[in-house]
Order: sequence, then structure tokens, then C-alpha cells
Amino acid sequence: MCDGALDASARKSLHNLAGTDQLDESTGADEAGQPRTFSVQNAVRHLHDEYRQRAACWVYKTGDESGKPLLEIRFTASQSYPAASDKEAGSSKTRYPVGLYAQVGRDGADLFFRCPTRAGSKDAYIGDTKYVKAELSSTGAQLRGNSIDKDRMVILNSVSRKVAQEAGCASEADLPAAVPDA
Repeated sequence: MCDGALDASARKSLHNLAGTDQLDESTGADEAGQPRTFSVQNAVRHLHDEYRQRAACWVYKTGDESGKPLLEIRFTASQSYPAASDKEAGSSKTRYPVGLYAQVGRDGADLFFRCPTRAGSKDAYIGDTKYVKAELSSTGAQLRGNSIDKDRMVILNSVSRKVAQEAGCASEADLPAAVPDA
């Protein structure tokens, strides 16, 4: 799954969320005609491209014909990251001490980490940046378990660690081997 980017704890979290080990990753071609199979290398290569050209990992329950993935994970270069504010204390989002900013909400999780990257060309959709944003989208109705928020962050952190390694910024990304409690 996700080009082998799920460590043991992330695989366990995925099993918890799905309620099964019977999972598939989407394959085929995307709108731009690129292979749909996710690779960490392609995720890094397309960080600066427009949304539909970025690599994505789509995970489905085997046999699910809904057309909606259990999880969708994408990465993008980012000029900035959200600042933790006092207003969030009363929100329904859960923050985690991972990277520069990490939160889980109703429809998924976001994780920003330090990772300076250069745009591949002057025509890049996003120029040179200091950060990477990892996004995990998920429909709450499909998820199982009693640790849904933490399981989503464990999965996103695991894939982010692999992307940071590939991008050469693992030492500054502050992505721990184990996600601490919120």
C-alpha cells in the first residue's frame, strides 16, 4: 500500500480504520494520463505541480463499488503552514505534536513539515518552498474503531516520513517514528 510507505503501526491503523485486511490500492491512469499507482518518488517529483498532476495514494476496501476511497493521501509543496491559535481550542479538530503543524478533523488530516524543495522549472504551479503539506482525506462514515483520529495521523505520518526521506529532508522534518498522543 502507498508504495510500501506504511510502517507496521500504520498498517495496524489502516486495519483498525477499515475493519478488514482486504484492501486495494487504485491503479490505472489519472486525468493527466500518468500512472495512478502511487510512488513516493512521484510524490516528491510532483510536489510543485497543480493538484490533478500530483501523485495520490487511494486505498479502497476490497469489493467496495462506491467509488469513494477509504483514504486518499496527497503531498504538495507549501509556502507556509498554519499557526496554532487559541481559537482552535474549542474546535472539533485534534492537534498532534508532529512536524510543524498536524491536525485531524471530521474529513481527514493535515500535516505540515519542514522540507525545502525547489520547483522543477519556472513553469511550476508552485515555486520553491520551505514546507510540504501532507493531506489525508477520508469519509468518516466508512471508518471503524475507537481511535479514528490517531489512526489517521499514524498513517499520514508514516507516509510523510517516507516522502521526507525521498526528498532529503528527513532530519529536519520532525516526523517521529511513533505518533505521540494528542
